[in-house]
Amino acid sequence: MLKHYLLTLLLILPTLASAELVIVTGSQSSIASLTDNEARQLFSGQLRNIGGQRIQPLDLPANDANRAHFYRSLTGRSPEQMRAYWTRLIFTGQGQPPREVSGHLELTSLVSSSPEYIGYFPASEVNDRVRVIYRIK
Repeated sequence: MLKHYLLTLLLILPTLASAELVIVTGSQSSIASLTDNEARQLFSGQLRNIGGQRIQPLDLPANDANRAHFYRSLTGRSPEQMRAYWTRLIFTGQGQPPREVSGHLELTSLVSSSPEYIGYFPASEVNDRVRVIYRIK
C-alpha cells in the first residue's frame, strides 16, 4: 500500500511543479497583454511603464515554488541568480526588486485595487477580479 502511494506521488509531483503560471493585472487596467520582452523587462526592473502607465510588479514570497518556476521560465535565472542580480542593482542605485507579497491572496487584492500593479500566480487561481495578460511558456 505504501509503495502505491509513493508511486502515485512520484507521478504527480512533476505535474504539480510545472503548473501553468500567468501574469495578471486588475480587470480595470488598460493593459491588454504583454510581449515576451515586456514581461522579462518588467520583472527585471528594466521597464517601469507600458503605454504611459506606471507599472509596479509584485513577487510571490521567496520560499514559494511558483516564484522559482516563474523566474526560471521567464528569465532563465535561478532564485539565487535573481537575488544576486537585484543586490547588484540596489547597490548601484539602478533599481529595486518587485514588492514581495505574502501570497496569491494579497497579490490578487493589490492587483485588483490599482491598475499599476501586476503579478503572477498559477492559472488555477485566476478569478474575475484579475485579467491574464501573459502566460508563462
